[in-house]
Formats: sequence, C-alpha cells, structure tokens
Amino acid sequence: MIRLMILLLGIPFLMQGQNSIKCSTSEINKKYFAEHPEARKEREWLNKKSKLAELNKSVISTSLTIPIVFHINDATNPEKVTLAQVQSAVDILNEDFNGLNPEFNSLRTEFQSIAADIEINFCLAAIDPDGNTTSGVTYHYNDYNGREPNGSGGAVKSVSVWPCDKYLNVWVVNKVEDDNDLYWSGWAFYPSTSLANQGLDGIVYNHRYLGYGEGSSDVSGPASWQAKMARVLTHEVGHYLNLMHTFNDNCNAPDDEVSDTPPLLSSTGDCQQLGPFCSGVTIVNDENYMDYSPCPSMFTEGQKTRVLTTLNSTVGYRNNLWSSANLIAVGCQTVTAVHPEMINNRALLKIIDILGRDTKPTADKPLFYIYDDGTVEKKIIIE
Repeated sequence: MIRLMILLLGIPFLMQGQNSIKCSTSEINKKYFAEHPEARKEREWLNKKSKLAELNKSVISTSLTIPIVFHINDATNPEKVTLAQVQSAVDILNEDFNGLNPEFNSLRTEFQSIAADIEINFCLAAIDPDGNTTSGVTYHYNDYNGREPNGSGGAVKSVSVWPCDKYLNVWVVNKVEDDNDLYWSGWAFYPSTSLANQGLDGIVYNHRYLGYGEGSSDVSGPASWQAKMARVLTHEVGHYLNLMHTFNDNCNAPDDEVSDTPPLLSSTGDCQQLGPFCSGVTIVNDENYMDYSPCPSMFTEGQKTRVLTTLNSTVGYRNNLWSSANLIAVGCQTVTAVHPEMINNRALLKIIDILGRDTKPTADKPLFYIYDDGTVEKKIIIE
C-alpha cells in the first residue's frame, strides 16, 4: 500500500515536468549581455527604440516572411524528427503569429481589444547557403546538449549553422540543458549582432515538443492533453524577436518593456487568475505566449510593435531576414512578387506542386501554374 501511494504521488510531478514550459532564456541572456558591454549597449538602444515606437505608434504594420531552418541532432537516429513534424511546427508558428490559432477569437474579454495579428510568416528555406535545393531540415549524428561547452551551445551550433543574417536557425536536440533534465523546453538569444557574427544566434529546442503527429514529438495532436506544448516554439521565437517573459522583473519596472502586458510577480502557471498579483493589478494576461500558462493564445499590440521595431533594425541583422533579396536567395520569395508576368493578358497567381503546396519554379519537376483567369497549365522545366 505504501509503495502504491508513492507511485501515485509521483505521477503529477512527472506530468508537470512534461507539460509545463521550462525556458532558460532569461538566465543565458542576462549572463551574456552582462559579460559583453558592446552587445549590452546595442540591446539598450533597441529597447529604447522599441519603447519610443510603442509610445508614438510609429511602426507601420506589414506582412513579413522569415526563412527558417531546422538542424536535427541525435546520437543514433536524427531522422526520428520527420519533415512532417517540422512542417507541422512551422504551420503552428504561422497560425500563432497571424492570429489564426483556434483560441484567438475566444480570448478573455479584457484583452480582446489588444490581441495582435503580428503579420509574420515563417517559410522553410528552399535554398541552402551553397545555392542548392533543400527541405529546410538538416540531420546530424551527435549527442551534444544545448549548452555545451560554455553555456552558449557552441558545440551543437558549430555542427551546422547557416548564416544568421539570412536564416532563423533552430537547433533541435535531446537535452536542451546540461543537467540531464529531458524536459527543458528550449531557449533563445535576444537579437545581437555579435552573436550572429559568431554563428550562435537562434533557438535551441527540445524535439519532444516540436509540432504534432508523425515523428519524435510527445505531442500527438491538437486534442492531446499536452497540446499546448507544441506552441512553445512560438514562445521561443518571441524571444528571438526580442520579446521577454511577461513576468521578467517580478513586478519591478521595466518588467518586459511592453506597456500593455500587466506586470506579473511570477509566471501565472494557470489560467484561473489565481494570483498573487502585483500592486495595482487586478487581472493578468495569462493567455500570453510569453507567459508559462497552459492556455497560450495571443500576443498584444505592444508586443507587436516591439517585434516589428526589431525586424526593422540592423541589430542581429533582423532587417535582412525578410528583405526581398534574401527571400529570393533562400527560396522564400512570394510567387507573385517574383513572377508578375502577364501572359496573353493573364497574370500568374501562384505555382503549386502535385500535392497542392505553393512552390517556386524547379527543374525536372511537374508543376501547375495557376492564372487569374482560372486557367491552369502543367509545366516541366528541363535543364
């Protein structure tokens, strides 16, 4: 009987470990910027610029595309993370950053008016740094954790890193930290030009929480009891785009540097408004992606301004990621932008492959060209 009680008591803690965000972004960034004065100065400048943009409402909303590549690492079978799993993760990012997630239309009433469509799309890179076609996924045999050798993850990142000014690099590993805890979710560096120049800029992520369905993910689908964990990548990309935890300074200014996210003493950890609250706060944004709550569903307009300010800055080369020249170079350009030609008074709308997926012109593959007059042509470019 005693042994049975011990077993039952252990179950909730196991579930908690597998079903709660464990992100160490704050700690690693605090250490890095404290040790690198020039990087700290650059970050302080970006924070001031973001606050000013939020105050003046001076950032123009526009749809941007960010190329992304996933580097999968495992000692025996990196291909346990499938392309379908990766594509699912990208689909989730595109939902969350465009207000298309199912929960977006049923948010807590008090925050509906400031829930933001960030208007960012993520595209699996189709061209690698050498100009070759790619799936946007690379596979590597190693057992590096996400920290070694000195806390910045340089070991696993050096195995495969694509230019940080052109791609958002995501390193998928078995152990995010070096403490043998399998359930750390991930972490990311805030924008920094020096980190990008060193090939360290990007996200370290736990394969167990990557996307839905087929592959290594512990999250089987939207109906899973831990489905929210598939949205942890949204949280980490938020850090990459200069968003901090909403509970960053535990009720102390400047908290997360965003004016419309109520300050928090610590992560809510729930969606029941149980508190305790900071002085003067009566309700918190527990549905925010940058909290640790089990109901991640939204960003705020203030967070959107901070993200767009970052993407329009040279810090960490964030403004180059979505430039037209870079999107063409990495194969993430929009078809209409690259192929605006008129043929017999008809405009090309898009090109799709045999599975109906948007694509770019590719040699030796049957593709379907769709025009604005309703016609479709099947073409094969032979080289």
